Amino acid sequence: MDEDDLLESHPDLMDPEWRKHAQTDAWLGAKKDRKKFRKQQRRTRPRRPHRRWWVFAAFVAILGVTTVAIVLVGRRAPAPAAAPNPTQVPQYARVDLARPYANTPADTWPKGLDGITSPAAATVGAFKADAVADAYAQVRRVIATSRLDPAVLYQHDPKAYLALFAMDARGAISTALERKPSQQGQADVSTYLTEIADGHHLLDQGPRSFGVLTARAGERPGELIVDAKFSIAYAFDAAQPEKLISPAEIVSFLRADESYVIRSGTGFPHGDGLWPFGGSSAYSSVGCAAAKEGYLAPGYANPPALPDSGEHRDAPGYYDPKYPVPTLDGCH
Repeated sequence: MDEDDLLESHPDLMDPEWRKHAQTDAWLGAKKDRKKFRKQQRRTRPRRPHRRWWVFAAFVAILGVTTVAIVLVGRRAPAPAAAPNPTQVPQYARVDLARPYANTPADTWPKGLDGITSPAAATVGAFKADAVADAYAQVRRVIATSRLDPAVLYQHDPKAYLALFAMDARGAISTALERKPSQQGQADVSTYLTEIADGHHLLDQGPRSFGVLTARAGERPGELIVDAKFSIAYAFDAAQPEKLISPAEIVSFLRADESYVIRSGTGFPHGDGLWPFGGSSAYSSVGCAAAKEGYLAPGYANPPALPDSGEHRDAPGYYDPKYPVPTLDGCH
């Protein structure tokens, strides 16, 4: 019989308890031999004191830096969304009738005339603070009536506007309101009033504004001049907004520098009250055919245009009153 068969059939080897103890003793013996081997190895090679501590310290340091980085990243506030360019409307951007001013300078402007502010009224020349405050209020009524009043916007009715001026000023203003825009520089209806072209309507969000009123003494005693520098944005409804490629197609802008003089006293042969005192204005992102007739229409009313080369930039004065009013309206 083979010796291997004799060993496997030995009674001790067949006993499960004996085999378990034999495996344990073998494992302990191997462990003892490994310890002895490591001791011999340490005696035969140069010692590297504290190597384990350096490795451990490096590990702890890396773990600490990583943990701090993770915590800081977790606490870092999300980057704010890019603010709209205050002097530019993008050539391509999503059009959303629920947020029509998104991606335009008017996105942060207040509603109505709330964006047109004035400093605290103070004495100017012979006009006391309360008279200056009243002058600001008169000019605000003129802007509100001429640029926001539904009777003017949709019905093209100037009666309420004319009633705000001195009696002797109304005749000259009425004559100007009968003119259509021209390139000769004469004041026309669009200089004084914003009238929306038939068939177009503003969205319920309403217009928005941005600007400032300031007061100064006139050249003659009894004259107080109020300068108004402002922009107004108008958001139009659109039947198929999904086909539009830029908010410039639904949001039109009026940029105006206007001056008014309040005359008070007996030294004025044409009477006292409020008079227009000059100014300039320009529209952008408008329907050109309507603009040539003196009316305001959205940009999508224009025929489709060829893609822009990418080099064109809007004049900042269309949107920011600190810049001069542009001399071109983009329709000539």
